[in-house]
Amino acid sequence: MKIVFDSGVIISFSETCFLPLLRPLKEDIGEFIITKGVKNECVDRVRNNMRLKLSSLRIEDQINGYVFDVYEGNKELTEKTNKILSITNSIFTIHNRPLKIVDFGEAECLALLGLTKATCIAVDERTTRMLIESPKSLLEIFKKKHRTKKIKIDEEKYQKFINEIGKVKAIRSVDLFSYAYIRKLLNNKYLNKEHLKAALYSLKFNGCSVSFNEIEGYLKEI
Repeated sequence: MKIVFDSGVIISFSETCFLPLLRPLKEDIGEFIITKGVKNECVDRVRNNMRLKLSSLRIEDQINGYVFDVYEGNKELTEKTNKILSITNSIFTIHNRPLKIVDFGEAECLALLGLTKATCIAVDERTTRMLIESPKSLLEIFKKKHRTKKIKIDEEKYQKFINEIGKVKAIRSVDLFSYAYIRKLLNNKYLNKEHLKAALYSLKFNGCSVSFNEIEGYLKEI
C-alpha cells in the first residue's frame, strides 16, 4: 500500500512524540510518500524558528532515515497540481461565486495520489478529508459556517476531481495510531486503553480533526 502524507499528520506525530512509530507502521503497511512542498513546510521553512526547530529536526531524522520517500517535483506534478487547484476551488459556489477550499500544498498532495497510484492520503485537516469522503456533508458544513443556504456543489466538477486523484481513502493520525495499537506495533506501555485514550486525545489537541464521539467510538471498538 502507498500512502501520501500531508504535513499535518507528520506534525501531529512530532508534537506528540510519536514519530518513531512511523517506521514500524511503514514496515507493516508499505510505502510512505511526501512532496518536496511537505518537506519544506515541516523542515526547511521552520529550521531557524526556535519554537519549531526541535520538531523540524525530528521530522528531518525520519526523512533521512528513509521512512518517507520525497517525490521530486517535475512538470507533470506542477501541471496536475494546478489542474486540481482549478477544479477543487470551483466545486462549491457561494452566491454563484467560486469558494476556495484547497491551497497549493494540499492540491500538490492530491495530485501526487494520481501520479503514484497511491491508495490513501494521510491528512488531519477536515476539509480535504471530507472533500474525498463526503462532499455532501461538507456542503452542509459550509452552509452552517457561512450562514447561508446559497452554496451549491457542482457534481460534474466533483467527478472530474475524483477522476484526477483516483479511488482513494483519507486517513488521519488517530487512524494510524489506532491501527498501530491493533497491530501491536506500539511500545508495551501503550498497549492498554488508558494510554490509547490519552494518545488519541493528544493527537486531537495537536491538530487532528476528530470528534470526541469518534474517539469514544474507537475505544469501544478496539
